[in-house]
Amino acid sequence: MDDASVNHIAAGGGVVRGNSGEIMAAFHSFYGSGTNNLAESRALLDGLSLCRNIVINRIAVRVDSNLVESWYHCKGDSPWSLARWWLKIREVTQDLDIVVAHVYRELNAPADFMATMGIHNSSDQILHADFPSRLLGLAAG
Repeated sequence: MDDASVNHIAAGGGVVRGNSGEIMAAFHSFYGSGTNNLAESRALLDGLSLCRNIVINRIAVRVDSNLVESWYHCKGDSPWSLARWWLKIREVTQDLDIVVAHVYRELNAPADFMATMGIHNSSDQILHADFPSRLLGLAAG
């Protein structure tokens, strides 16, 4: 999952991959006014919710935000302004077998691409097929 935040306009995106690395789904969400931490948190929630909706219960999440990873593992307190999103994240993950780990931004390029689409399109979209060729290229590389 990843975020995009430009001039305090926030969006998120992510890519769900199977065990072999194939793209199973991708999404982008437009959040409107907000910070990058809001976008990172909401993108995590959106990605986890998507996984639940397509009945994926074993999940390895890769985020490029050290803060989000530490908040997930309760190594630090998330800001009060994000508390409602983190409560929802905790609810969604109750019945999931999940690992959340930090990766460097370069390794999160497909999710970053989807988040950028959310900013540019000012919209929400879930894809289960017909993935953009740029996304497929980033995922293959």
